[in-house]
Amino acid sequence: MEKVTGKRALVVPLTHDALVTGIKALAERVRLEPAIFAGHSLRRGGATAAMRLDVNSMYIKMQGNWNSDCFERYCELDTEQKLVLLGAMAEAGAALL
Repeated sequence: MEKVTGKRALVVPLTHDALVTGIKALAERVRLEPAIFAGHSLRRGGATAAMRLDVNSMYIKMQGNWNSDCFERYCELDTEQKLVLLGAMAEAGAALL
């Protein structure tokens, strides 16, 4: 995030509070209920996007400040990944018969 002071732009870290405040303000501007939006959805979405790009789980944990593998519960498969998984499960089940 940049903060302009006079003629110089300083790069400052984006705090959690500033992020959540911004998300809620944007939700309100588009007439959505701000109370249902928070920073957690970005954390979850970031972990999901990284997983889909095959980012090493150690880096996902570090980026999201997770101390465990709990981020894996938040990652969602897209439709194509679900179909591949379903096909693999069906094939494995058929092999048991």
